[in-house]
Amino acid sequence: MTATVPTDSGPSNVRMTPAAIDALHKLARPQAESVARAIASIGQVPGNPVEAPNGNGNGRQYLAMVPDDEMAPVVMYRESEDNGYLVTALVDRDTYQTYEITEQPGFLRSTTFRTAVGAVAAAAIGIILGSRAGRSSSSLT
Repeated sequence: MTATVPTDSGPSNVRMTPAAIDALHKLARPQAESVARAIASIGQVPGNPVEAPNGNGNGRQYLAMVPDDEMAPVVMYRESEDNGYLVTALVDRDTYQTYEITEQPGFLRSTTFRTAVGAVAAAAIGIILGSRAGRSSSSLT
């Protein structure tokens, strides 16, 4: 069972799971208001891609909306079958960081890519230091 999130202009296309509703009710007023603003922006502002909670996404893309209050939990959601959105959980900031996906494609996060970048950087530093050494010794003569 889920609940539709109301807005000033009527029901929205965002629903919440009972667990997310319970978590929202337990927040202090400033944090609850911040979370409510974040939920209201779902579908209006792009969310941050995240790993599926517990690695069980069933092929679905999960997203996060980060509230403006640093003390407020992060809103985790996904698209629902009815072309709306489903808020699945509110998670603390530390937990969110474990789910957060960087914007880099998989290859850019790979060990092979990082090793190649390190080798190129080392070569560039060697060339720079070598050219400086050449200038220093030629200026002494």
